[in-house]
Parts: sequence; C-alpha cells; structure tokens
Amino acid sequence: MTGSHNNIDNQRQSSGARSCDSPDSPCQRGRRELEEARKEIARLDRTLQRIQHIARLGYWKASLQANELFWSEAIYDIFGVDPKTFTPSIRAFKAMVHPEDLESVEASMWRAQESGSHDVEHRIVRPDGEIRWVHELADYMPEGDEQILIGTVRDITEQKRLELRLRQLSRTDELTALFNRRYFMQRLVQELARYRRYGRSTSVVLFDFDHFKRINDTHGHPAGDQALVSVGKLLRSNLRTNDIPARLGGEEFALLLPETSLEEAVGVAEKVRQLVEKQEFESEQGHRFGASITCGVSAFQGTEETVEAILHRADQNLYEGKRAGRNRVVADEPDR
Repeated sequence: MTGSHNNIDNQRQSSGARSCDSPDSPCQRGRRELEEARKEIARLDRTLQRIQHIARLGYWKASLQANELFWSEAIYDIFGVDPKTFTPSIRAFKAMVHPEDLESVEASMWRAQESGSHDVEHRIVRPDGEIRWVHELADYMPEGDEQILIGTVRDITEQKRLELRLRQLSRTDELTALFNRRYFMQRLVQELARYRRYGRSTSVVLFDFDHFKRINDTHGHPAGDQALVSVGKLLRSNLRTNDIPARLGGEEFALLLPETSLEEAVGVAEKVRQLVEKQEFESEQGHRFGASITCGVSAFQGTEETVEAILHRADQNLYEGKRAGRNRVVADEPDR
C-alpha cells in the first residue's frame, strides 16, 4: 500500500509541475501578471520622474526630530547638487536657504506643527552661487514621537522673474524707464502721510521741455524721443536713490524729493535744468540740436496740505516760468 501511495504522490507532483510549466496555467498567468505589474510600476516611475523634471517639482519627506530628509530625484536637480555626493538632511537644506529667508522658512516649519500645513516661498543659493526661488508645500503628519513633514518643492524662479517684470512694467514708463504717473501719485500720497505724521520736509518739482513740438516738427519724432530718453538717463544718474523721478506723459516730468526742503529742491531743479541745457542731441539725419526745460517747485506746507494743492502750486510755478521766458526754475514764495 505504501508503494501505491508514493506513486500517487509522484503523479500529483509531476502533474503539478506540468501544470505550472503550461503557458495557460494559473501559475504562469500569475507570473506574467506580476512581471507586467513590475514593468508598469517602472514605467509609471519613469513617467513620474519625467513629469517632475518638466514641472520643476519634487517631493520630499522630513523628520524634524531626527534631522532626516528624503529627496526625490528632481530636487537634487533644483538645488544643483549631485545625489552621488550630496546627502540630504534638514541641516544641509537650511544651509542652502538664502540667509534673508531662513527665518521665515523655519517659522513656517514650526507653525506646521500647529496648523498642519507648511507653505512658504523662499530663495536658495546653489553651490555654483546661483540664486533660485522655490515654493514648498507640505503637510504635518506626526507618527508616534516622530515629527514628519511630507510635501513638494517647486522651482518658481521663472515665475518670480515674470512677476518682477510685470511689477516693473506696472510702475515704469516704457520709453524713459523712469517711474510712471500712477506710481508717482502713489508715492506722493505716501510721502504726504509721512509728512503729516513726522513733519519731514518733502518737495515736488514739475518740469517739461520748452518748445518740444518744434523739436518734433524740425528734427522728427525719433529725435524727440531721444531727448526724452536722454533726460531719463540724466535723472537716474544724478538723483538720490530715494528720489522718485517720473515721466507724467509726453514731455512732462516730475520729481518727488523726500527729506528735501524747498530751498534744496530749487537747487536740485536748477542742477537738472543746467544739465539738460548742456546736453547735445542728434537727429536721425545727423543734425545736432539743444533743448531746455522749465521747472516749477513746491514743498509741503502745514498739516492741511493736500496732494492736489502741492501739484497745483508746482504747476502754477511751471507756467509762470513759461510766461517769464522759459529755461528757468520758479518756486513757491517763502511766505506762501
């Protein structure tokens, strides 16, 4: 009987082996499905890596308590480091955060332990010295005694450059690269508020070209534009960094001079007038010509001062200078 049982067992094993070797057997189908699943996972992983590189987006996991940090492949590229030689850690990451942004990054990480989310934009300094902007977004997920942040980091450098460019365009005159009327008025309102609070002297200069239409008619509009551009360069080179030179439109310009008395503002206006008078311009045909400006100057006066009032006085002074013969500076009377 024993031999009979052994024969039966051998037959079953032989049958099972033949069954597993058969292409249509459940065993082989399972193996194929497992291999296909592995290939699909590998394909998805490659796709994920490609998406991360295209989107300049990587994912990470940080243990605040253990100072441990995991980075996906894309983050090494964003931070400009080699995964073969660089070991991520919270300490190493903080060393690459721009010094001016480190405090806000650390504050966001610790706030996450109360709010549950970490959301901060900041700069990093790559090993080659390049500064880039990143946006970190993460959830706080405590695991026992562990303090875990899991999130993403995205390179937003180009977005920041675009935002800066749009901000510049929104407040800058396209032709002269000076500030535009809208920004000048915003700053004038701000300076008036400071004047009312602290009583610090602030002055305004309005000026425009004398006989500008004659320049355009005689030498052409490109020559007139060249004169405007040249004055823009002149103002940027000769004024203080906290002064606000603006083109209000056409050939009309304005200077907002914080911390400047009426007498000092007259000196600034006279300096600008002389510099313009010494300038030599050239038309497209090679004809050289000169130009002059007339300036009206006014300063904040008393707590009842308004933006409209100071601009009106400066404008009246400007036109008084025009009536008096042009190419001069006219300011408020001391007792006005």
